[in-house]
Amino acid sequence: MKRKGSKSDFSEERNAELRAAFFSQATYSTSDDALRRVIGKPSSRFWVDPDRARDVMSRMERDPESIAGMNPERRRMYSALYDRYRAVRSRNPSASKISCVSMAVFSGAPEFYITPSTARSIIYG
Repeated sequence: MKRKGSKSDFSEERNAELRAAFFSQATYSTSDDALRRVIGKPSSRFWVDPDRARDVMSRMERDPESIAGMNPERRRMYSALYDRYRAVRSRNPSASKISCVSMAVFSGAPEFYITPSTARSIIYG
């Protein structure tokens, strides 16, 4: 499991995408309301490593409540990803779990699944 404060391989890509979404706005306000609009925009992918996502998807298949103690944004992201994974899995029953998870991860996310304060630190960090 990734340790708190460690950097993911995709951090720079995610941060660049978030900054682009922020600076494409008409206003550059860093109020929580403005940042909620930015982080609520669709993202090109779910910002999680496919191997980590596979582990969480496996855990959720055994016990959906196993993610109850997660950070609320992460929990929402994994719940949405799980729904997407199950849809991909049903359309591709012979594909491996990691293939289905990867397809789900890279299929685009409905939002960034981060808090306004995290977005603020990424944009101005």
